[in-house]
Amino acid sequence: MTLHHAFIAGATGTVGRALARHLSQQPDWQVTGCARSAPAAPLDYELLPLDLADGAAVRAGLSTRNITHVFYCGRADYVQATKEPIAENVTMLRNVLDAVESPALKHVHIVQGSKVYGSDLGPYKTPAQESDQRVAETNWYYQQEDLLTARSAGKAWRWSASRPHGVCDPDVAVVRGLARVIAVYATLMKALNEPLHFPGTEATYRALYQSVDSGLLARAMTWIATTPACENQVFNVTNGDLMRWCNLWPRIATLFDMCIGEVRPMRLAEFVRDKAPLWERILRGHNLLPTPFAQAAVWAYGDFNFNRGYDIASSTIKLRQTGFNECMDTETMFLAHLAHMRKERLIP
Repeated sequence: MTLHHAFIAGATGTVGRALARHLSQQPDWQVTGCARSAPAAPLDYELLPLDLADGAAVRAGLSTRNITHVFYCGRADYVQATKEPIAENVTMLRNVLDAVESPALKHVHIVQGSKVYGSDLGPYKTPAQESDQRVAETNWYYQQEDLLTARSAGKAWRWSASRPHGVCDPDVAVVRGLARVIAVYATLMKALNEPLHFPGTEATYRALYQSVDSGLLARAMTWIATTPACENQVFNVTNGDLMRWCNLWPRIATLFDMCIGEVRPMRLAEFVRDKAPLWERILRGHNLLPTPFAQAAVWAYGDFNFNRGYDIASSTIKLRQTGFNECMDTETMFLAHLAHMRKERLIP
């Protein structure tokens, strides 16, 4: 018997895809998602072609569906600016709230990230805790959280937020992720008969880093949105451990049967600019998935992460104290994701 009806905004993104996959396998959940365009593969849930910036369309698509739980995983990304636009992201969430608020609504969950602590601005207080003060720079996470706090006051529904970092998904349909960047970069380097050089700075190579498996994140989000002890609060969500690239990189080289290289800072987006012909030869030579080079990896995401040079670390104690104790070894996760991409013929 279905008890919950989830609406997942951004259901085809990295986080939303994993959450939809998880909830659609649960017998007590009905799932409705939305995305601007549908994926080619068939889905186990209903996907609405909604533009969340269009308030009238959102109301028309959602107002009669008796949504009990909103999982807001969408965002308006930057186009020419260097920051995600605040007004657009707040408006999109408000449009969803306008459409789904009804006696059926129980909970609204939003996905934030460690940028809420200023992790993208430079060295910051680590391990980051949910009680840390907001950084001086305004971002859309703050505005969305303030909207939920004000909007839910005096209402029957509650809200929550998860703060993951470095979300990784092995699905070959997911392009944005560090494992994906590493997989394609290593494949190119091996084809060039090069060692596996670390394409970032020495400081980044030795700094602490954290990630979260998308499946673990989906299960944590479900827990947070359905556990009374989590109501009206925010939670850091990671695999629960910390790693250093200097420890993992030799293991990645072994997985690809490559020699470990040097720490060689580079801009991957520039390095790969002329590598499309090489990628096409690799695809043909190994009978791989016909993946256009423009969709092989998000190189700017790799550049952002490999050139930071300071610790990235969040405390997950608060979430564990609510009873969610699942954890995962991050080095093992990366190796497993890379092996899965090889099995699925994304890489040789």
